[in-house]
Amino acid sequence: MSKLYADYPNGAAAGFFLRFSFPSQASLGVTGKIDNFPLVFSGILNIGISTKGWAWFGLSANADWWGLKYRIGKAGDSDAWLYFGPGAEAVAEFGNNYWNLGLGFRLPLGVSFIVDRDWEIFLQISPGLNVIAVGSDGFGTFGWYPSHTGWTFAKFFRFSGDFGFRYWF
Repeated sequence: MSKLYADYPNGAAAGFFLRFSFPSQASLGVTGKIDNFPLVFSGILNIGISTKGWAWFGLSANADWWGLKYRIGKAGDSDAWLYFGPGAEAVAEFGNNYWNLGLGFRLPLGVSFIVDRDWEIFLQISPGLNVIAVGSDGFGTFGWYPSHTGWTFAKFFRFSGDFGFRYWF
């Protein structure tokens, strides 16, 4: 296998990453790609603390289509790539007197380095919008919860930053 085969979106991959998100969240995730399928998938274990003091945990999954893949050039012995494209995310969060299930859109922008033939190191940011949610705050759309708080920025907007690696096989 060569570096060229490991470039996007051909081939299959699997890896791990760390995520830090707004609002107040740290995560550990697995990431992968299926051969000849244009989406990159992630499954994430989330842990967070809110301004109200209670802790929560959750699971989320996302699928991203990297519509733009651009080779930036060489970075030492690595090939540097920029990728960008739309994605979808499903979230389940649970805590002390709190639960939330939601669906949203995201738009990851990342840079990755293909090193040592089949290894990829990546860094990405992913702004996102919560589209629909149901939970202990009631039913919400686009951050608006009419029976609880009205509209809040933190319930509408998501932002995450990921650092991780993938092995292409």
